[in-house]
Amino acid sequence: MSGETPEPELGNSPQRAGGADLIIPVLAAGLAIYFLVNTASLVWEARANGTVIGVVLLILVAVQVARVVRDMRRHRASLGFGSLLERSPVQAQRLGLLAIMTLFVATIPWVGTTPGLFVAMLGSMWLLGVRDPRILIGISLVVAAVVYVLFIVLLQSRLPVGPVETFISSVMGGSA
Repeated sequence: MSGETPEPELGNSPQRAGGADLIIPVLAAGLAIYFLVNTASLVWEARANGTVIGVVLLILVAVQVARVVRDMRRHRASLGFGSLLERSPVQAQRLGLLAIMTLFVATIPWVGTTPGLFVAMLGSMWLLGVRDPRILIGISLVVAAVVYVLFIVLLQSRLPVGPVETFISSVMGGSA
C-alpha cells in the first residue's frame, strides 16, 4: 500500500530502548494488582470499580508489552534503557521530582493534603526552573485550594487532613 512505511532492513536503523518503555507499564501492573487485592474485601461497588479499573489497566499494560515484544522481534527495539540511566541535568530533575513526591507521600498523614500539595507543587516548579515568586506561590496556592474545596469540602473524600485543614474547617464552622 502507498500509506505504509517500509520495514527497515536489519542493521539500518538504531534500536530504541524498549526496556525504558516498560518501566511505567511494570509499575502500573503492580499498582493494578495491588488495587485488585485491596478492593477484594470491600463492598461490592468498590470491588466492581476496583475490578474494572484494574482490568483495564492490566489490558493497557499488556498492549504496551506486546508492542515492545513486537518491536524486539523486528529488531527495532532492545531491552536496554538507552540514555535513561545516564547522568544529565534532566536526570537530576527526574530524581529531584521523585524525591519531592516521595517526601509528599511520606509526610501527607501528618502535614495534610492541602499544605503538603502546596509545598510539593512549589518545590516541583522550582526544580523545573520556575523562579517568579508570583507564579510559584500563585499556582501552588490555586492547586492546593482547588483540591481542598473539591475533594475535602465538596466530595468529603478521606484525604488526610492536617492542622491547616482542621483550622480552616473550624473557622468555617464545619468538619474537615
